[in-house]
Amino acid sequence: MDELKKVLLAGIGLTAMTYDKAEQFVKEMIDKGRLTIDEGKELQSELKRKSQAEAEGFLEQIKEKSQSLQYATKDDLKRLEEKLDALLEQLSQSKTD
Repeated sequence: MDELKKVLLAGIGLTAMTYDKAEQFVKEMIDKGRLTIDEGKELQSELKRKSQAEAEGFLEQIKEKSQSLQYATKDDLKRLEEKLDALLEQLSQSKTD
């Protein structure tokens, strides 16, 4: 589960970083006079909408993929430990016989 969190956070961080870079680029274009302030605002809002849509899509993909995963519960681990202990006990008894 920790690996899934790391991937998710990395994806969100990359999206945020990309948006910040794009926002900085738009500001530079306005400063250079290649875009008007209104065009810059429109472009920034479009970039924000797209980055949010991509982030939501990414989260939805992660959610869909994680639903098919089955994680071991504490009870599952306890049963496995008990079986392993029983097998080890049988093995040690067979060696002493």
